[in-house]
This record gives sequence, C-alpha cells and structure tokens, in this order.
Amino acid sequence: MFRHKPAGADIHLSMGTYLLTDSLKLDRLLGALLLILGVNTMTGWLLQVPAMVEIVRGLVPMVFNTGLGFALTGMALLVGERRRGQVRAMIGWSMLLLYSMTLAEHIVDASLGIDMAWVHQWYNYGNTRPGRMAPNSALGFMLIGAVNSALGRVDSRVTARLIVVLTLCVLTIGLTGLGGYLLAPDLLFGWSRSARMAVHTATGMIAAAIGMWAAWSGSSWYADRRFFTEAGKVRLLGTAILIVVTTTVGLAGFVLMQESLEKAIEGRLLSVVQSRGPWLATITRETVQHARSELRMVQAQEGALPLLRPSGSGAKPHTFDDAARRLRAEGYPHVAVEDVHRRVVWEAGELDKPAEFTATLDNDGTELIWNGVPLLRVRAPVIEGGALLGYLRLDKPMPAFDRVLFNGATLGESAEVTACVQQHGHIVCLPNRQHARPFKLGLAEGDRHADLPMGYALRGKTGVMYTLDYRGHNVVAAYGAIVPGVGFVARQDTVEAYAVIRRALAFGAPIILLISLAGAYVLYSQTDPLVTRMYESERRADQAAAEMRTLMHAVADGIMTIDGADRVRSANPAACELFGYPEGAITGRNVIGLIDCAVPVVQGGEVVPEANGEFSRLVGTANVQVEGQRSDGTRFPLELTVTAVNVATDRHLVVIMRDISERQAIERRLERMAQYDSLTGLANRTLFVDRLRIAQARSQRAQSSLAVLFIDLDGFKQVNDKMGHHAGDQLLVGVAQRMTSIVRCTDTVARLGGDEFTVLLEDVNQAPRSAFAVAQKILAELQEPFTLGAGSVAIGASIGLVVWEGARSTEDIEQILQLADARMYLAKQSGKNRVVGP
Repeated sequence: MFRHKPAGADIHLSMGTYLLTDSLKLDRLLGALLLILGVNTMTGWLLQVPAMVEIVRGLVPMVFNTGLGFALTGMALLVGERRRGQVRAMIGWSMLLLYSMTLAEHIVDASLGIDMAWVHQWYNYGNTRPGRMAPNSALGFMLIGAVNSALGRVDSRVTARLIVVLTLCVLTIGLTGLGGYLLAPDLLFGWSRSARMAVHTATGMIAAAIGMWAAWSGSSWYADRRFFTEAGKVRLLGTAILIVVTTTVGLAGFVLMQESLEKAIEGRLLSVVQSRGPWLATITRETVQHARSELRMVQAQEGALPLLRPSGSGAKPHTFDDAARRLRAEGYPHVAVEDVHRRVVWEAGELDKPAEFTATLDNDGTELIWNGVPLLRVRAPVIEGGALLGYLRLDKPMPAFDRVLFNGATLGESAEVTACVQQHGHIVCLPNRQHARPFKLGLAEGDRHADLPMGYALRGKTGVMYTLDYRGHNVVAAYGAIVPGVGFVARQDTVEAYAVIRRALAFGAPIILLISLAGAYVLYSQTDPLVTRMYESERRADQAAAEMRTLMHAVADGIMTIDGADRVRSANPAACELFGYPEGAITGRNVIGLIDCAVPVVQGGEVVPEANGEFSRLVGTANVQVEGQRSDGTRFPLELTVTAVNVATDRHLVVIMRDISERQAIERRLERMAQYDSLTGLANRTLFVDRLRIAQARSQRAQSSLAVLFIDLDGFKQVNDKMGHHAGDQLLVGVAQRMTSIVRCTDTVARLGGDEFTVLLEDVNQAPRSAFAVAQKILAELQEPFTLGAGSVAIGASIGLVVWEGARSTEDIEQILQLADARMYLAKQSGKNRVVGP
C-alpha cells in the first residue's frame, strides 16, 4: 500500500534535513566544550591547580563531581548515531544515581562518601563540606540524567513533553544559578559555601540545556505531529520561556537590591575602620602632650638624672619621690624611670597585673597595654649634654577606650570590632564585646588562614571582604590598620546584614512565582492575543525609538554621551555641526579636545572653581559656561549641562550644549545700552554714579582728592531750533569728543541727558587749582567753533566744579552732584561761559 506524497514534501524534507544537520553541529560543539570543561576541572583538582577549578580568580570553584557531570553530559552529546540511545540511557541512569545521592546528602545533612573530600583538602575556599556541590547543581545534573534516559526511547506524548520540560528546567537552573551566585544565598541564609553554584557551573548548565535542545529538536519524534503541533510548540515553549524570564528578571531585581545594600553595608563597616585610626591618633597625641607637660611641671627630668647618670650609682631613690607623688596624684598610677634599654631602674606604684596585651603606637615608644584595664604608656626621653640617658615612663588609664574603639552597637547584634597585633608568632587581640580578656587568633605567618581579614589588616591593607570567621559563620568584614602594626577589623554576620533582603525574598519570591504561573496560564490559553499584543508592543517600542532618534536629529541643541574614559560614545548631528565636524565624526574622540575644562567655568554669572582639565568635575552643574574648540581650531563660548548616568557597572555622562556666541553678543550690547549713551558713546548717569561711588571709596582709602564738573552747554537750544535736531546731535557728538580728548583715560566723561554733561577727575593733585585748570581748558575748547554741515556754530558752557577730599569731606554722592549742579546754575546766572568752583 502506497501513500500519496503531498506537494511540497520535498521542500519540507530538505528543510528538515538542514535543521537536523545544523542541530547536530551545535550539540556536538557544545558537547565537546562541556567535555573539555569537565576534564579540565577534574584534572585541576588532581593536579592542585587553582586556576583550573576557578577559571577566573576569586570565583567559587567547580568541585570534582560537577566536572564529572559535565564530562558525562558532553559524552552523551558526542556519542555516535548507531548506539546513541543505549549509551545515553546508560549515562543518564548513572547521573541520576550519583546526583540523587548528592541531593540526599543536602537533605539529611550527612555524607554518603561520594564527595571525594580528600581531593579537595588542599584548597580552602570556605566550603565547610569539601567536595560537596551546590544542591541546585545536583538537581540540574539529575534532570540532565533524566533527559538522557528518556531520549533512548520516546514513544508517547507524555515522554516527549517531559523531555522538553526537563530541558527547560535545566536552562532555568542555569539562569537562576547565575543570578543566585550574585544573590549569594550562602550569605543571605548563613549556609556553607557549597550552597552557591559556581558561575562556570551555571554557564555549563545553560550550555547543556542548549545542547540537549539541539539534540532533540532535530529528531523525528519532535517533528511528529502526534506529539507536538506547531501551535502546541509555541504554547509550550512560550510558556516555559515566560516562566524562565519572569523568574530571572525577578531574581535580578533582588540582585540589584542586594548590590545597593551591599554597598551600604561595606561603606558602614569601612567607615568604622577608617574613623577609629584618627580617633586613636588624636587621643594618643593629646595624652602624650598632657603627660609630657606634667613631667615638665613637676621637673621630673631633673629628679631622674641622678638615677640615670653613670656616676650616680648608689644615688638615693628619694630624689625622684616628690615628682612621682605629684604625677600619681594627677592620675598616673604607675611612674617609672628606665635606662636606654628601657629596663626599669626605679618605679613608683605597681600595676595590678602583668600586661597581657602590648601595642606600639608611635616611634617615641608610646604603647597601648591591657592588664585588666586599657592603659596608655607614655615615654619621655631624659637627655643631658646631648646624650640620651634613659626614659621617664607614665601609665595613663583610658576608661573610655573600650567604649569608643570597640563600639559596634550601630552595626547590629552580631557585630564584632577587633584590634590585634602580631606577637611571638600569634595574633593577640584586645578584649571586645564578645571577649572579656585578650585572646589569640593563632594566625601565624604563612598560616593558611592568613588571608582572613585580620591577616590583611596586619599587613597594612584596607578593604572589605566576605569570608568565614573563626566560628565558621559567613561574615562581611572591613579591615585596616588603625596605626602601623595594629590591625583593626569590624565584621557582621551576613545573616543579620542581609536580613532585609532575606525578608524581601521570602515575601517576593512567592509573588514572583505566582505571577510567573499566572502569566504562563494566560500565555498558554491565549497565545494568539498575547502574540498580537507583543507585536504591537514591539512596534510601539520601535516607533518610540524611531521618534527618539528623530528627536535627537531634529533638536537644535547638541547632545553627546561620554564614557568613563572621557571619550564620545554618541553625538547627534547638532553636536557634530557645533564643533565643525561631519555627522558621526566626533564619535570616539576625547571630549577634552572639544571642550576646554581647564579654564574657569561660569554658572549663573559667577565664576566657579576650575575644572583642572577633568570633564567629570562639571557633572551636576547646570548651564556651565566653558570654551569649545571647532575642527579649525577656533574657540567659542559654550553653555552645557552634564548629567551622570549609570549603565550597568559603567558611568556615562550625558552632555546637552549650545553655542552662546550670539547670546553673549546680545548681552554685551544690552549691557552697553544700559550703561552708555547711545548717541555720544559716553557713560550715562547710572554708570557715572557707579564710577563716582567707586572713586569716592578709592579716594577715601588713599586720602586723595577727586573733582566733579557739571557742564551745561550755552547756546545749544538755538542750534537745535535753527539747524534742526540732526545738527544738534552732531554738536553733542563733537562736544563729547572734545571733552574726552582733554581728560585722562582714567577719568570719566558722562552725558546725563540733553545738553548736560559731567566729568569725574580722579586722584587730583593740588586740588582745587588743578581741577579748575582742567575745567577752564574744557571751557576754552568748547568755545571754539564747531563745523556742522556747510557752516559752523559757536557755543559756550557753564561749569560747576566740586572738589571732594577723601581726608576731610563727608558729602555723599547725591550731595556732590547737587552741589555741582547748583554751582553750574550759579555760573549761568553770573553770565554763562564760566567756571564756578570752590
């Protein structure tokens, strides 16, 4: 019996063959990569090479059994066609057995002897169960094993759909593993480090899921319509992808939240470390200064000299008794005299107990000791004839020391603040909130725990790290040296530090899961409407992006984005045109070559501090005025606003700018119109009064004199009436030119309005005679005929003169101008063409 071959079957067969071949290429490629990853990891553990198990320094390493799982997965993807089903099934059942036992170890919290702990003993990365893989890693390999077992024989719709679902579950585990690594569940919940899936393990899971998809997506059962219709594939894959994406995005939100909290926690701890050093230095310096002052007051050095002189053997101790009694009365319970080797030769008072902790704080021998209470031991040298004979030693109790130095109450209940020194091969620490007496950490040089926070602090390093403390708890610790040789660590249990995120995760995770399931149900039941809405959403997004690009191209202001290296990442056409470059030509250029940030910048009319060539200094300042440089080298004024935008871990700057050359020119014209006479170009009344006020203050400081001339033209009205306003304007311009040519460049000639002028003469010598001479010269010059058009006219002037002496005069500006005006009118009443002065 022959079946009819439908039209187009050849096309479908050819395409199926192509997809099958392409899928085989992808699954074999990924299988080879996974096999290499697994063998590399197992070899790294056997050869004890950290780089082979970490891949990237600082990452959680992949354990031996995880490498074995990837090697088996790669072998299953690489197996030949002939016996593929049998080999995959065997590999699958082996993986199911091995990794179900690993998952059982996590559930019952016991070892079943499959972790190969002996292989992992050489490398300490904080895993309290060496060799134990993360539980989600074990679950992922169990699912991979189940898929390989089922691929041997697919004879029902249930099996086919189970393979698809399990593959997508492996993908989900890989994606959430990446997010989980960043979320750090071991820090959130206080688990051991084995609870965190390594980054390369999560990447391998994703690659394994893609490889398995490539292996079965080209198989005959996946193309069989008995198992899957095209619509069913879309619904199934779309639903699964929606769940994966929703879960991953939700997890990413918690990751971002944790990053913000992490920065706050690290900053708070680091501030505790960095603030204690200056406090200790200050209290030490003040105590040392006070102690040495007390020694000088009681003349302790003179009393100690007989005890320290080489010829003074047998000197009586009472030579120092009086000074010692006074020092002890001032709050120093123990006073001692030491020789040059700091051996005690005489002492008053006794310490209750021997010092259990000693730390040197400076080069002068000042020490912090603890013998039941904290004491600051101060030494002052005893010098005679330029030679050092010994030291005076005082012990000062520090009752507030513990309360201030080890105050960690603001950090939380689990917070611990510790200060330690290295002594005799051990790290000895001061008592703190958790320890009533000095205690030893036992970290010696070369110890495997020397990379803990206190080890770094004692080596002079400062920073923040996450680690397991001496109790085996996950902690976040800030470390640093408060003084050289004294390490300081402020730590807090991560369980307490991340309690906010844990509560948010406990509340938000079920909501995200419910949203994912609800969305999956809607997608599965209404694929077509959802696809339509997604298409419309994509179209609107493309349209919005197109509108944004159009807006960027159409806007008149220049817009640029700058990366962290001060290079232009993008620029709209207006920005390129602004600097004289073709469109797109400034991309990649250094912004310093376009905008000069090394000159004083102006904001709101005021000069702000120089940017010193660093473009980032302009961030957050609106409407900054700087200089730009075009492609031809010409410079022009530029107004810009710089805003910082964080993109992932990169910091970009958005610059909006405009050329303000024309605006500045208009502002200069408006400013000149507001201060100068438009006809003659002389200063107007406003500018004249302003300059008179400045000159008056300057004259008063220098005890010099100034003079003000108030000038009114005689005969100007007749010229205006007979020859017209144009001739009058010409006459006023000529008058201004003659008066300006007579006075000095430091003097001011102003037109108050009409035919009234004023002249300000500064720093007048031999006043008022010299001022009167200038006025007479102006009067004589104005009496000379003026050429107006074809004829000439003669005018005169009446001048009122006031001399203001900075040493004696008390008149203000208005009084000076009124007096000059009055004297000008007196000159007119006296017959015009004259000067009336003091």
